[in-house]
Amino acid sequence: MKYILFLIGIISSGLFNAQEADNNLQGYFMTNSKETLYPYFAFDGNGKVDIAGYGKGDYFVKNDSVVVFPDKDIFIFKMSKNRLSGNSTWVKDTKWDLKKDSIAENNRKDNTLAKKNAQLLYEYYRKTRVKSNDLDKLFDENAMGNYTKTIDDLCTRGLAKACMEKFGFMVMNDAGGMEAVLKNKLKKLKQNPEIIRLGQKIISMGEIEGHTVLGSYYYSLGDKAKATKEWETATDKGSTKAGMAQFEAEMNDAAK
Repeated sequence: MKYILFLIGIISSGLFNAQEADNNLQGYFMTNSKETLYPYFAFDGNGKVDIAGYGKGDYFVKNDSVVVFPDKDIFIFKMSKNRLSGNSTWVKDTKWDLKKDSIAENNRKDNTLAKKNAQLLYEYYRKTRVKSNDLDKLFDENAMGNYTKTIDDLCTRGLAKACMEKFGFMVMNDAGGMEAVLKNKLKKLKQNPEIIRLGQKIISMGEIEGHTVLGSYYYSLGDKAKATKEWETATDKGSTKAGMAQFEAEMNDAAK
């Protein structure tokens, strides 16, 4: 059941007006602050940022704002020359400076595709960000319906992050929906070919965490061999989240 909840957790992720959103920011930004959880951010110029070794998130840049998506929150920075200034919860009042003597890998290969992904991520930001408590929409049938339609549309149009959320929604529905989650009465999952196809689609979009969530899905089905194969593939491709998922699974098995 822990891994059903892990998959469901994927769900829980000012307008800008001039230039189009892009994700071409590339570089290694470091802070001297000892109070932050995030000593550095390394942007790859192609929409992925290494968040202080905790894992990679998505990001876009629009005007002087940089918006980063870790697992379940949003980091917003203001960018001025070679400095990022935190402007949201978790990063507020901290500054990160570009380290010119440190190299962050540049993974930009297809400029058109990269820009498209950035603009879809910006659209995701506009349409899914709410000013009140994010949990409110989980209890509002209309709001949740509109949210899932937005996620489905963005997934269809090629946003891997949206497909990851859709994957979580599908798993949650198979486990009994939000009511089952709240009452801790999750149903035992049965293999759903549509969920597996979606996981494979996410992988084909170049999102290595597709292997991670697919591995966790197989584990929740009891297929440990396939789960391990997916997690190890994700780890080989650079995922830190897959290694953590596999470690938790091994600890869970040892405790039984």
